[in-house]
Amino acid sequence: MLHHSESMDVILAEHTGLKELRVLKRIEKGTKAQYGNAAFQLHREAEILTGLRAPGIPLIYDFWEDEKEICLIEEYVQGLSLKEYLLRNDRVDFRFVMDILIRILDIMVYLHGMNPPVRHQDLKTEHVILQKERVILIDYGIAAFLRGEPERLGTDDFQALGSMAEELAEHCSTYIPSWFKRSLRKANARDDSARYASAAEWRDFLIKQEAAEKVKRGLLIKKIAVVGNERGIGTTHVAFSITTYLNHAGRNACYQNMTGRPFLIRMSENLSTDFYEKNGLIYHRWFRGKPDYGPAVEAEQTEREVAVCDCGTDFSKADDADLTIYVTGSRPWQSRQLMEEMLERDSTVLMITPANPGMAVALARSAGHRVVSLPYETNPLHPDRKVMKVYEGIFKKFEEKGRI
Repeated sequence: MLHHSESMDVILAEHTGLKELRVLKRIEKGTKAQYGNAAFQLHREAEILTGLRAPGIPLIYDFWEDEKEICLIEEYVQGLSLKEYLLRNDRVDFRFVMDILIRILDIMVYLHGMNPPVRHQDLKTEHVILQKERVILIDYGIAAFLRGEPERLGTDDFQALGSMAEELAEHCSTYIPSWFKRSLRKANARDDSARYASAAEWRDFLIKQEAAEKVKRGLLIKKIAVVGNERGIGTTHVAFSITTYLNHAGRNACYQNMTGRPFLIRMSENLSTDFYEKNGLIYHRWFRGKPDYGPAVEAEQTEREVAVCDCGTDFSKADDADLTIYVTGSRPWQSRQLMEEMLERDSTVLMITPANPGMAVALARSAGHRVVSLPYETNPLHPDRKVMKVYEGIFKKFEEKGRI
């Protein structure tokens, strides 16, 4: 029994032939519920779901009414509700927000595109179920067919959807582009004429902007190697700082410790309120990092993720990098031969830290290569305007030309 009340029983049952779970909604005749709102809602749910066939909508298998009962059999939708997911995961990234919102908009576009259009009228996070490959909108008990002129975004489904999008954004711990914030303001505008005319218009805008962001991000870069010519010159600091910059810019970066030193693991064991650990990753506002768990654990990388690899002083780990940041301190000539080998690659940036303009000029003349002088930065986990400007110039040049 999934649910029991005076009006209705909701029962989890197994199909004896297919061995699949089904949901049975049953109203016993002879009760007050037979003539009440529950019976009306069950009839309406059956009527609406019978004509719907879409990945984000539960299937209806059977409906009948006899002298004893009114019954509806529909798909058993397993998964976590969006409400419960957000309670368990207080922080989500912007990719999650976009994915969920676009999938829900897809469902609304389908419902509103029916003839006649269907309004769900009970859109909230507890009625959005998350599965591995599907986002499903459930509970059509108070859904209705829309008669007359289509509504603009602002009433019933549209207003609820705008509120849900704002709630998702409130849980987002990574960079939210300004165009997304503007779209939220438009979706929730008080004036009907200022809102999106339909769910399709809002969805298409988001998809278009997401595609533009992919181009802007420049998917040329999948791995950035940060390597130093000696220990103690700030290689890890630079790797942290680059990861922070990329996430702040909406580029989905993850720091990977390849030094063999377990400092990130120790960090996770002594977490302050500013840090938190989730699924083996360490988070801190714009920072996301994978500790070095040893050779037995291989770090996974998502399709759109940029791996920022802290290679310490091991230059061999930078061989397959799309972009290499070669960090040198106050004695850059100690490893001159190795530096010359690194600079033969088009995708190597020579960086001197801390900032020393005079030494940078001298090194640039000697090496015959552009040298980036990184300004002093107290905390690599908090974006510094001058440092961000340096990184912006590096990545803009690389993404425009595919080389430094």
